Amino acid sequence: MGDLVDRSEVGVAALAHANYVEFGRETARWSGLRGEVLERDGAVLWASASDFPVSMNGVVRADPSASAADVLDLADAWFGERERGYSLTTTGLFDDDDLVAAAEARGIVRLMDVPAMVCDARLDDRAAPDGVTVRLASSADDVAAFVAVNDAAYQTLGMPEGVIAAAITVPERVLARQVRTVIAWEGDTPLACAQVLLSHGVAGIYYVGTAEAARGRGLADLVTRTVTNLGFDLGAAFVTLQASSMGDPIYRRMGYREIDRYTTHTRFL
Repeated sequence: MGDLVDRSEVGVAALAHANYVEFGRETARWSGLRGEVLERDGAVLWASASDFPVSMNGVVRADPSASAADVLDLADAWFGERERGYSLTTTGLFDDDDLVAAAEARGIVRLMDVPAMVCDARLDDRAAPDGVTVRLASSADDVAAFVAVNDAAYQTLGMPEGVIAAAITVPERVLARQVRTVIAWEGDTPLACAQVLLSHGVAGIYYVGTAEAARGRGLADLVTRTVTNLGFDLGAAFVTLQASSMGDPIYRRMGYREIDRYTTHTRFL
């Protein structure tokens, strides 16, 4: 699979971005009948069962020739019909400067700027701390544990309680073949988790979270390392992620490198 991949900077960034957009589609799918995806006029939009405007409701420009005004008009209308805000994701490598300028001219708030990173080769495996086991999620109960850990963990980054739980309502979709989720357990207590999404010949890491009481034990490294290597074992040409401020130094120490910057502008209602 990797032999067919464009390894240029732009080629790698394009595949990483395609995986990110696919995760947006998955976000909608995990909400079942309450999730929606619209692909039209050079844009991809997704809406989950949660009306929280960051991550759960988003838009990206898929066709660089689509005008910034058309993309934002479509997003404002589509999400407006649903009486919710949304987030616009732009990249540094794909000539999105006009889209950024148009969003800010409309009062859409610049919320964050994060690195898009890739890992080019399998990492050294790492042993779990004493008493901790790492297992693949394989049941609805496992998915519920994954949701509970991340719903609590992401509050540190400003996501309100209950958002992730409201958005992920169809566990069988999270257990689909293109997704692998790992959970670090101590007895019957889930401590940390991460997942990998396979698409476009690469793997993307999402929903890395650690329970607040379990932080400082290296568990974020452990679960991220596990899904990174799982991605390679499943044939991915490389593994990609978008790093939060908390995760950034961990991923760099592991061997991830920055290839692009993602900027999020959010339309709040």
